[in-house]
Amino acid sequence: MTIDLHLHTTVSDGLHSPMEILDMAVQAGLTTLSITDHESIEGCLEIAGAADKKGIRVIPGVELLVTYAGNEIHLLGYGMDLTDGSFLQRLAELRQARNIVAEQTVRNLQKLGIPLAWEDVVSIAHPRGAISKGHIIHALHLGGLLTHPAQEFIRLYLSRDGLAHVEYNSNSFDQGVETIKSAGGVPIVAHPGLIQSQSLLSELLLRPDVGLEVFYGYYGPNRERWIENYRRIAQEKNLVMTGGTDYHGPFAPFKPGSVPIPDWVVPNLDRAIMMAKQSR
Repeated sequence: MTIDLHLHTTVSDGLHSPMEILDMAVQAGLTTLSITDHESIEGCLEIAGAADKKGIRVIPGVELLVTYAGNEIHLLGYGMDLTDGSFLQRLAELRQARNIVAEQTVRNLQKLGIPLAWEDVVSIAHPRGAISKGHIIHALHLGGLLTHPAQEFIRLYLSRDGLAHVEYNSNSFDQGVETIKSAGGVPIVAHPGLIQSQSLLSELLLRPDVGLEVFYGYYGPNRERWIENYRRIAQEKNLVMTGGTDYHGPFAPFKPGSVPIPDWVVPNLDRAIMMAKQSR
């Protein structure tokens, strides 16, 4: 079994369409995948029929930007009912809220002398998607306006203490957990190693039925040590564990299916999804 439960498409801030991601999944020999676009399940719906014909299972997924104690956290959700009207409405509201923050961020960049047009950012985003920092960076790159390497620019301008930063307060961690659970899904704290304040993780994991993304790529040379650490935490707390590449595009060091994920991850997740649906 080859698994990748964290993939992004052009529906959010990925650079490949959902169908292109499916073709890459076939080439990689994936048997199970989840498209986890930000605040959208449109990519999941788009490939569902075609994936079934190719013998690939698609687990419904989403990734939400949430906040906790002033920190941005990413929260994955799996197994939601994609026909749940309240869930779909909430996602639409969150996309709108994120777009408002993105536009305010661009206006702040303009005030700082960076002549990025909001229309140029909108033009590269999905017409029904959430606009993120990734879109802003991409638009700056296309316009030759990046004054520093991307990560340095983010630190200087778009991070929590950045010069153009706009606070996003539309979705707290607990609200995000409830959004996923109310639609019959399983909430998972994404890439815990990227949380700025590691001391917050133990607090986040106090919430009932919240799991942890353990198997992940972007941890640098200490990746195996980080993975082992989060695996130990998850085992001690009896948490659902997931994993994936967090693939966004061809610049990524990890291609779909290239992060090793144990076969037992999917049946354990399936059991958690079944229990989540029973408790709705």
